[in-house]
Amino acid sequence: MTHHRAALLIALLCLAACDEPPPRSAPAPAVSTAAAVAGAAVTDPKTVPPAFRALWAVSDCDGEVMEIAANTLSVGEGRAAVASVVATGPNEIRIAVTLPSGGLRSFRYRLIDDGAALFDVRSGLTRRRCPAA
Repeated sequence: MTHHRAALLIALLCLAACDEPPPRSAPAPAVSTAAAVAGAAVTDPKTVPPAFRALWAVSDCDGEVMEIAANTLSVGEGRAAVASVVATGPNEIRIAVTLPSGGLRSFRYRLIDDGAALFDVRSGLTRRRCPAA
């Protein structure tokens, strides 16, 4: 009878484990279904690839936007020069910028939704591409 109780206990533990929710973690962004977004390849270590160059907004393109240009990254009145660009994965780059104070800061961005959105890998923030003016 102890063998049956042990088997029953194991079965109950397995059922309880199946009902547990998965561990909480940051959701993975929906990565582009395309193999690569056109123009996302890093070809010059000091120039942002064309696919990343745009105005990006968290919610409203009429509000504060981030502009990624070939050689600068700007948010509001702040502007920083691109020091280096490195590919860190498919459709993903790390941009190091020189701050006006002289320091360096780096950002990791991934194009998602076939290039319609920009995911900040470190902060988890997603910005939408603003329409071209």
